[in-house]
Amino acid sequence: MNLNILDYKKTIFGLPFFLIFVINLIITRLEGFEYAGDLAIFTGISTFISMIFSNRWDVEMLVKNEEYLSNSLSNGIYSVIFLGTISLIFYYLTSLIEWTGSFNVLLIYTAILVALYELHINVFLKKEKFLFFITLRSLPHLLLIVFVLLEFSPSFSWFFAFLISVIFILLSVSLNFREIWNFSSNHLEALKSSRRMIIPSISALIANSITVFWLLIISIRYGSSDAGVWINAYRISSLPIAFCGAVIMPLVLLSIGRKEFYKEKFKEMFNFSYLLVFVFLILALCLFLKGDNIFNFLTKSNDLIGNITLLSISIIAFIQFFMQYWKELFQSINRNLPILIILAIELLLTLLIYFGMEVGTFSNFINLILGITVLCLTLMLTLITISYSKLKPLKSLANAEDLNQN
Repeated sequence: MNLNILDYKKTIFGLPFFLIFVINLIITRLEGFEYAGDLAIFTGISTFISMIFSNRWDVEMLVKNEEYLSNSLSNGIYSVIFLGTISLIFYYLTSLIEWTGSFNVLLIYTAILVALYELHINVFLKKEKFLFFITLRSLPHLLLIVFVLLEFSPSFSWFFAFLISVIFILLSVSLNFREIWNFSSNHLEALKSSRRMIIPSISALIANSITVFWLLIISIRYGSSDAGVWINAYRISSLPIAFCGAVIMPLVLLSIGRKEFYKEKFKEMFNFSYLLVFVFLILALCLFLKGDNIFNFLTKSNDLIGNITLLSISIIAFIQFFMQYWKELFQSINRNLPILIILAIELLLTLLIYFGMEVGTFSNFINLILGITVLCLTLMLTLITISYSKLKPLKSLANAEDLNQN
């Protein structure tokens, strides 16, 4: 697939992203920062749990050859059903002895739906049915705004949005790719095959838990309103970077999955990274000059955040997206442990803040997070350089595996 020219297949990938961005702004303007903050926390935690349930099989579907698609989907479904059922049983057993506290069981049900949704929507992406993919990717957030307008709580709005979306996506797969469902394989063997996904799954969980912990820290220490300010500032200041990921990254993953040689896989990510850096530099200049005006206009607020703070948040967001994107490349070449170590360092430093480090004002918190992310970016760039230098002489993934066995 040619990623060097702009065509409709790429530009339409931006439609769901802009829709999501606009809907989140509408919700903030209608319901306020507190509602937006509570919604962000629920969606963040449910998404985090869904990644445990899916065990990264949704990404495996994209970064590996299409011949493995049916097997990866089946393994993912087995994983979601098994882990989701175990989680619900554990919750209801512990609730009998009142150990669950204030935990919202709706998080588990929603996580199951999100995991099934992500697994099945990637079928359409892998099969290059882009119109179906774009439509179904937009559906949960279109439904979300409906339930918000009906005055549902943040948790129920998100749950019902995905419940209806999963029904639609399962019907769509049944009508178009019924043969992709292969449940004839041994269930136990399918679960055993998930063992090799443990490290990439833990890496993904850590990467997503970090941003959730940031949000929780702000909510606990500064209140839901400031959490709403943070999440909107994060989204606005990362908008172009996230847009690049929404439009181009799915196609990059598809292309990486088809490449045999290490050099070709890295080249795809290098080209994408050059674009990210270019877009970020333009964004940084705009935020430095007019960041507060942009934020106030989009959120219908006054003087809640300054230019320098927005610039700092944009740097944090850029680093997080950059590491997330490169994490997928390392999964495609089965080099997951170094990524796990880097993300574990970031999580450990974040937990130190969460469990009692005094950070003072909201601005001090942002500066501390900025320092942590810059440190991890340095480690990531070092890993990329070393990995590319070491793996470049090897012809392909298959050859490398043969060398490792010998």
